[in-house]
Amino acid sequence: MGKQLDNQYYVSTESFLFLHIIIYIEIFRIFKGQIICAMKTTAILLVSVFMVIPAIKTHAQVTGAKPNPKNTSVISDAARNQSSFVPIAGTSFVGVQMPLQGVEGQIYIGADWPLGRVELRDGSAIDTYYLRYNLLADQMQFINGKDTLAFASPKELKNITLAGHTFVYETYQCENTIRQGYFEVLEPGKNRLLLKRVVTYLIPDENNPDSQASTRYLVDKYYFLGKPGIPAVKLLCNRKSVLSALGDFKSEMEHYLKKTGNKVHDAADLSKLVAYYNTLDRK
Repeated sequence: MGKQLDNQYYVSTESFLFLHIIIYIEIFRIFKGQIICAMKTTAILLVSVFMVIPAIKTHAQVTGAKPNPKNTSVISDAARNQSSFVPIAGTSFVGVQMPLQGVEGQIYIGADWPLGRVELRDGSAIDTYYLRYNLLADQMQFINGKDTLAFASPKELKNITLAGHTFVYETYQCENTIRQGYFEVLEPGKNRLLLKRVVTYLIPDENNPDSQASTRYLVDKYYFLGKPGIPAVKLLCNRKSVLSALGDFKSEMEHYLKKTGNKVHDAADLSKLVAYYNTLDRK
């Protein structure tokens, strides 16, 4: 179907251009009466046609190319949800290799199953589970005998601590939709700086494409601001994004930024800003 549509596009485009050439020539001859100029104009237009048509075909060939690495959106529902707010990266076009988004890393935090602590919203706690966080599936997993299980009702979890990381299950705004998922807490408090790790691409091993152990994963990081009672919103490492998210104390935040050199380059800078914001927001 795609090739048939492309061929129809080529034919209609060429016919359209030649029809305009004939019309332009006749108008030029009638009103100007200069045959020589008309011949020159015809030659110029014909050259333009033969330059435009290959360009149209080349463009169609490039945009029809398929990506080489696999995007995680074909792997699981969780990855499909994540890929909707992560810009599509790594598309490989004819003659052009685009950079892949993310840094190569592991899909597990706590891959060796450390002993962790689970605090529930009812005030109780469990400290006998061996835990790990699965980035690809966006699941907090634990061992039960010989089985690997995931928490069925993550909304009941207040926080989970494992291997020096603290996680929460939060509602967040993803473009125009509201979703839920696990975040690592980078800055605690009334307003929290949250980190969302997302597997942007998986790259199978060429010699053993079906081996999960040989598959390489690219992971990207996204920061969110979590405020009480509302979905967390994305927070970029720049001054404009910070002042927009923390706008209810804009003048104080602008003064703080000016005092500290207007630096908003990384997670450490965001953490300091959220910590300062919490000293202002004491209601």
